[in-house]
Amino acid sequence: MSLRKPKDKELESYIESHIEEAIEKEWIQVYLQTNIRGLSKRVCGAEALSRWIDPVYGMISPGEFIPVLEKKRKIQLLDRYVMETICRELGERRRRGQFIVPISMNFSRLDFDVPTLLQEMEEIMEKNSLPRNYVHIEITESAVMENEAYMKDTVRELHTLGYKVWMDDFGSGYSSLNLLKEFEFDTFKIDMRFLSDMGKKSLIIISSILYMAKEIGIHTVAEGVETEEQYRFLKVAGCERMQGYYFARPEPMKEWFAHTKESCEMETEEDCYLYDEIGFVNIISPVPFDLERSDSSPSIHGFETGQPVAVMSEMDGVLKHLNFTKPYRKNLLELGYEGTHQFQDLLNDRSILFTDKMRDIMDLARKSGRIEAMDFLSGGRHCQFQTRLVARKGNKNIFLVRLDILSNIRRFQKNKEFQEALSPLYTVYDMVFVFDLKENLLNPVYVNEIYEGVHESSNLRGEIEKFVENKVYPKDKEACWQFLNPDTMAERVESAEKDFILAYFRSKNRKNEYVWKRFVLIRSHERSKQDRVIFGIHTLNMDKVSMMHKEDQQIFQEGDFFER
Repeated sequence: MSLRKPKDKELESYIESHIEEAIEKEWIQVYLQTNIRGLSKRVCGAEALSRWIDPVYGMISPGEFIPVLEKKRKIQLLDRYVMETICRELGERRRRGQFIVPISMNFSRLDFDVPTLLQEMEEIMEKNSLPRNYVHIEITESAVMENEAYMKDTVRELHTLGYKVWMDDFGSGYSSLNLLKEFEFDTFKIDMRFLSDMGKKSLIIISSILYMAKEIGIHTVAEGVETEEQYRFLKVAGCERMQGYYFARPEPMKEWFAHTKESCEMETEEDCYLYDEIGFVNIISPVPFDLERSDSSPSIHGFETGQPVAVMSEMDGVLKHLNFTKPYRKNLLELGYEGTHQFQDLLNDRSILFTDKMRDIMDLARKSGRIEAMDFLSGGRHCQFQTRLVARKGNKNIFLVRLDILSNIRRFQKNKEFQEALSPLYTVYDMVFVFDLKENLLNPVYVNEIYEGVHESSNLRGEIEKFVENKVYPKDKEACWQFLNPDTMAERVESAEKDFILAYFRSKNRKNEYVWKRFVLIRSHERSKQDRVIFGIHTLNMDKVSMMHKEDQQIFQEGDFFER
C-alpha cells in the first residue's frame, strides 16, 4: 500500500487534472471482489472497486484519489465510468450467453446532486439491455443525511425503476438505526471491524444486528471477513452474504470472471430467489415458524439459545441441511444420531417407514403452505417433527424444520413408568386428539399419520366437518358425522357402559387410499375436564380381521358401523 497522503499537494493537483485522461486511457481499472452466500459458499455477486494504475505514480489507491475527486467535485466522472464499464461487460456477457452476477457499486453523496443522475443510469442500462436487478446501488449514511427528504424520494424512485438499494457501512455513523426506520433499504452492509477481536461484546452486537435485520425484513452483507472463525460465526448468526480476504481478494473485472468461472460454484437466478427468501427466516428467533414476524414476538433472543430449528433444501427429492441451531444438533445427538449428516442420510432413505412418514409430512407442507407436524417415539422419548415450506422455485424447495423432544419439555415431564406405559399406546394410534366440547377446541396430542387440514383449532365443529368431508369414504360420511357430532358427543360418551364408544369407518391413509379404521371416543376422567373427550384413530389389520368369526365381521358391513 502506498504511503502517500491525499493532502500531498502535488499528487492532489495531478489527480484533479488527470482524471479525464485516466478514464479515457483506462488507467483506472474496475476490480471486483466476490460476494459469497453464507449458507452455500457459492458466489452470489460482487462489489465493484476502482484502482488507478498511473504511468507516473504507479498504483494510486482509492484512499488517495477518491477524497480528492470528492473535494474537487469530480467524483461523478469516476462513478459514471465505473457504472458504464460494469454494464458494458455484463451486457456483452449476457448477449454471449455467459454467466453474470449482480454487482454492487458505490455512489457518492455528490452523485445525487446531479439532476439527471437517474436518467443517465437508465440510458446506460438500456444501451446494454441489462435488467435492473444486476446492478445494486450502495449509498453511505453521509449521502443520505446530506438531504434526507430528497434522498427518500430518490430511493423510492430507484426502487420504482427496479434497482436494489443498499446501505453501506451500517453502524459507522450515529444515525444508522434511524435511517433503517425512515428508509426502505433492501440490504445493509456491516463492516467486520465490529468483529476484529471476536470478543463477547462484538459477537452480541453483530448477532443482535443480524437478528434485527431479519425481523424488519432487510437482507445483510458482511464485508471484511478474514477468518474461518468469523465466517462460521456469521453463518450461524444468520448473515446472508459475505465478502473479504477469507474468500477472495479484489481482481480486475475480466480476470475475475475468468477465474470465478474456473474455480467457484456459481449461484443461479433460481438459487438467488430461494436464498433471498430464506434470508428473512430467523432460525434464532423464539418463534422461527412465524414467517410474518408478528409484532408481539420478543425482540431479544440469544443466538446460542434458540429453538431446535434447521433450514433444509430439497432438490430432485434429496434433502440437505443448510443451517441449524445448536439446540437442533443437541437434540439429534440425544436421540442417538452422530450429527446432522446421519439424520440427513436417514431422511433421504425413503425405504424406511419412519422416514417415509416424515417425508410425506414435508410433501404435505409443500402443498398446504402451512406448518405440518407428526409425533414419533425414539429411544422411549416422545418427539415431534414440524416443518413448513419457506420458498419454492422449479424443482427446488426450502423447508424450515423443527425437532422437539417433548418428554424433555417441562409440561411433558412424566415419571419413567408412565412414559413406558404410554409408549405402546402411541404406536397403536394414527392420531390422538383432545376435543374440548365446552370451549369448542381441537388439540392434537399425537399424530403419526397425515391428516391434511386437521390442526389445533378453536373451531371444533368446522374441523370435524372438514375431516369427514375430505377424508371419509363417501358411503360412510353420514354415519361418521353422527359418531363425531359434537352436539351429542358428551351425552353419548357419558352414557356408554365402558366410558368409551367405538365405530369403524373407511378413511384415507397417507397414500390417499381408503382403508378400514377404528374410531374411538373416550371420556375424560378428570373432574375439571369433564367436557373433554379423547379421540383416537387406529388403522385395522384386515388380514387379522378376516379371521374373525362371521358374526363379528358384520360390524364392517355397510350400514352397521357401531360397536354395540
